[in-house]
Amino acid sequence: MKLITKSIFLSLFVFSCKKNTPTLFSETTYTIEITGKWTEPDFTVPVGVHFTSVAGMVHNNSTYLWRIGKRASLGVENVAETGSTTNLRSEIDSIVAKGLAISLVVINAPGPKGKSKSAIYCNSIFSRISLQSMIAPSPDWFIGLDAFNLYPNNQWISDTTINLYVNDAGTEDGDVFGYNNPATIPQENIQLLSSEKAIVLSNGNSPLKPIATVRFIRN
Repeated sequence: MKLITKSIFLSLFVFSCKKNTPTLFSETTYTIEITGKWTEPDFTVPVGVHFTSVAGMVHNNSTYLWRIGKRASLGVENVAETGSTTNLRSEIDSIVAKGLAISLVVINAPGPKGKSKSAIYCNSIFSRISLQSMIAPSPDWFIGLDAFNLYPNNQWISDTTINLYVNDAGTEDGDVFGYNNPATIPQENIQLLSSEKAIVLSNGNSPLKPIATVRFIRN
């Protein structure tokens, strides 16, 4: 009887130790490299096309900046329509203040077929990154990342490149290279831009190809 009781006690102790073992904290930095691929014949490339500066945040899994199937916030709408990051930065500051993100990320705009680099810090709690940049001129089209996780399965990604496709913010109508377009009423959800809705951009190609890439290199 004593032997059985002792065995049960030891089993419970081992289980308790495993259950209460804290997850190891980990942190790292990355170099981000954004490369424009806005070239013919994949896309129409009129004079003056460009990406705007890239804005985003490093955050946890309880928040996001923008999401396909969801309505664009005012900050996301402004970036998509004009490239202005003022309201988006305020929204990110609010998310940071709530403890859901740790930093604002700002990256210089890459050229249509150029590169731009920056660096970020992240850790095992805040391991996701979201980004946004307008493709300009356009009604409300943008590229970006939605909560990409750099620490899947408790392992840091060492080097990866992600294709960036054009998204439609759902806030303005039009299939033109221009800024002065009527508002979409009622506002629609963010969607992946289709070649049928972007004939001016597609240059006869369907579906639309990635217009940029983002590479993460662990330092």
